[in-house]
Amino acid sequence: MTESVVKESLKSGKKYFYLILLMFLIPLPWITIRFLYLNGYIQWDYNEYALISAFLTGVSIIAGAFLISWAAESSQEYLPPNLVLAAIALINVIPEYVVDIYFTWVAGNNPEYKYYAISNMTGANRMLVGIVWPLILIVYLLARRRERKQNELPNYIQMEKNNILEIVFLLVSTLYCFIIPLKGRLELVDTFVLFTIFILYIYMATKMGKREPELEGPAHYISILPKNKKIPLLIGMFLFAGITFLASAKPFGESLLIIGSKIAESIGFDPKLAKFLMVQWVAPIASESPEIIVVIIFAWKLMATDSFTTVVSSKINQWTLLVGFIPLVYFISRIYHGHEGIPLVLDELKYHEILLTAAQSLFALIILLDFKFTIFKAVLIFLPFFVQLVNPSIRMEVTYIYLLLSFLSLFFVINKKSIIMLKESVSHVVEKIYKK
Repeated sequence: MTESVVKESLKSGKKYFYLILLMFLIPLPWITIRFLYLNGYIQWDYNEYALISAFLTGVSIIAGAFLISWAAESSQEYLPPNLVLAAIALINVIPEYVVDIYFTWVAGNNPEYKYYAISNMTGANRMLVGIVWPLILIVYLLARRRERKQNELPNYIQMEKNNILEIVFLLVSTLYCFIIPLKGRLELVDTFVLFTIFILYIYMATKMGKREPELEGPAHYISILPKNKKIPLLIGMFLFAGITFLASAKPFGESLLIIGSKIAESIGFDPKLAKFLMVQWVAPIASESPEIIVVIIFAWKLMATDSFTTVVSSKINQWTLLVGFIPLVYFISRIYHGHEGIPLVLDELKYHEILLTAAQSLFALIILLDFKFTIFKAVLIFLPFFVQLVNPSIRMEVTYIYLLLSFLSLFFVINKKSIIMLKESVSHVVEKIYKK
């Protein structure tokens, strides 16, 4: 691109500069309130200001999600695409980590919170697969129709050869997470194993090659900035988005819990059960919203493979880092509060929750072995999730359904064509890794 063209693009793209600036400004009111509250300058009662807190933190998370999506798209100019998508997935689930780590830390001194820590983690995991995966396909199909490309683009999400990396690590992390309920406890050895899996995944993602990104809108505007402005801006967008998520995730979840509890009490619903369900399903909506916004933007731009790779990578992050943090934080919290450092023991409810989540993950993994995510697969993913959401008491029945579907899917997914694709993908990735 010539210098004159760049100058003209910068001039015409001024509106994108103001859009980026707006996303920096939107979280400032809440970040200011949070800073003043934490430093004792003001009092902020979440019971009294629950609605205001939910609104301010909610819009802050949305703004941060836009910043991180634009920054991540622009970063593909410098980094391997798998690593960029893994980074997006990691930063986007920071709010989920903050919420779950908070519950786990309190659980070290208050046994009741052990249920919240496990329910929040399993709820976020299952929601990511049960709702977000089908949502990406729906948005992609709508965008495909909007662009009138029904004859040019497939009516399913086609994964790439590089995605064998995500499939392999999702398999490894899922199989290990089946071991946890069989042991009946989460302990430090789980932290070590799961963190090791994640580190290996990131290391191998860095070995994948770069590609020329197709950018538009704010991401394109950032890409044509002079390097001395572009690099600091990208770093600033990533950091500010991360700060926004950290400042907003916990208060957003707490505000929603308070609102939900008040609604439950007003209609005669069991407040304790309402709180458990809020932690499992409503709190993850808050913490997963950056992820959902980012992948929807990708899918709406017909970047369906990138969108889907991002959420699969997030699933790996949650199965490794998020689960691995629970026994580590619980152990440290126990020591900090003057108790014996012991593993987090799983009772029947926690056992069923983790087993159900692992079974859903196994089914999701198997149906991806042909590198396609179709409408039929999206329906099969969504229906058992929805049934268990409506009737939480049938966890084990839905677990058996997922396991049965996993077994049956092998006969439809594994065929000559998919085996050839798997072999070619493995060879492709191995060649790239050792070529480096």
